[in-house]
Amino acid sequence: MFDEIKVAYQGIAGAYSHLACLNCFGENVRCCESETFEDAMEMVEVGNVDFALIPIENKTAGRVDEFYGLIPNMKLQIVGEHYQKIEHCLLGIKESSLEDVVYAYSHPQGLAQCRNGLDELDIRPIAQFDTAGSAREVAKLQDKSLSAVASSLAAEIYGLKILKENIQDQKDNFTR
Repeated sequence: MFDEIKVAYQGIAGAYSHLACLNCFGENVRCCESETFEDAMEMVEVGNVDFALIPIENKTAGRVDEFYGLIPNMKLQIVGEHYQKIEHCLLGIKESSLEDVVYAYSHPQGLAQCRNGLDELDIRPIAQFDTAGSAREVAKLQDKSLSAVASSLAAEIYGLKILKENIQDQKDNFTR
């Protein structure tokens, strides 16, 4: 029997990088949260995890410049590549409906990627630190007027209802 594979990613449970870890390594992987890309990469360097899964570019947002600044200062090597489809969902508390929602929390990139969809629904975007953190905040506040633009995994983890799937404007968006 093989030892458990441990993979670090930047973000909290439900982040797209968390989803990418599960999709890339399978459901038996141990996904380890980290606050920054650098923290995730350092976890590999010191031997706390086997791999770090770090985004290097997004089809609509472009290069993740922070990664390119970090890699020359580390002993790490790129050993694989994974393409994660980005399918934004509009999430709300169990009691809410699309008609109740006034605001959408998310990372600025997530909001920008859903600009037309949110406009059509007359939902006002409110920028937050990240997508999964936005879902966690909506779950905590339990306000029917609030929603989050995040992954379906975030909905599952934080007990939210998917009010609308694939709300992103560009349906073939992915992160590498």
